[in-house]
Amino acid sequence: MNFIDSRRRHIAAGLALAPLATSLSVFGQAAMPKTLTLLVPQNAGGSNDVVARAVAARLPQLLGGSNVVVENRPGAGGNVGSAWVAKSAPKDGSVWMVTVNSAQAVNPSLYKSTGFDPINDFEPVAGIAIVQHAIVVNPKFPANTLSELVALVRKDPGKYSYGSSGNGTFSHLLMEMLKKSQNVQITHIPYKGVAPALTDVIGGNLDIMISTIPACLQFVKGGQLKALAVPSLQRAPALPNVPLANESVPGLVGELWVAMYAPKGVSRELI
Repeated sequence: MNFIDSRRRHIAAGLALAPLATSLSVFGQAAMPKTLTLLVPQNAGGSNDVVARAVAARLPQLLGGSNVVVENRPGAGGNVGSAWVAKSAPKDGSVWMVTVNSAQAVNPSLYKSTGFDPINDFEPVAGIAIVQHAIVVNPKFPANTLSELVALVRKDPGKYSYGSSGNGTFSHLLMEMLKKSQNVQITHIPYKGVAPALTDVIGGNLDIMISTIPACLQFVKGGQLKALAVPSLQRAPALPNVPLANESVPGLVGELWVAMYAPKGVSRELI
């Protein structure tokens, strides 16, 4: 399965890039490098990677023809790539980072040392997208609602497993919120990105996954995954018939934001 290409076709389902065009319109007023690298500190195939590639396809129009490439530097929940941008990236405007709130806002509380300061090492450029999630299972999984899932895992503590895109990632934290609020035991299996975790759910090798909707949408619509709930305040436009998790588990709400940053020291004329 080509997760990146197929999900790019569904980008309109969960992403809004128009605000970025407004924020970056000033680029044309300054001399930009011939090649601009969008550094994604997570694995290829994740939502912010898909966002970065969608942005990369549009930026040349705003930058007067500059070449835009996407580079992935994953590791430690986004710390490796973020630290590289903070400490080693050139300050000439040739490298920008596209990252998510789990890396910028959560990691500093989870790790003793991330290798970067989310406030002092970066200049915010633009907010790009808010991405909703869905709790998905294999179609053969014996639960059709979130309430049924909770009852099932409560009956057999430790029998079932869930996957995340890595320790400390948004999918990991949301599922831990569910476990704590419902006092249930579900084994956590961290993966190196969302794509391999979804592959195992589809193949019946993993029970549960909280996935971003852009990542799982085509598989839900194709019948390869079953969506039980959306942990947001509003139903997902792409999955209007899937109920809110908050209806069954009060307080189970969380959304991913994707934003662009420049390393500290880049000329303000370029931001």
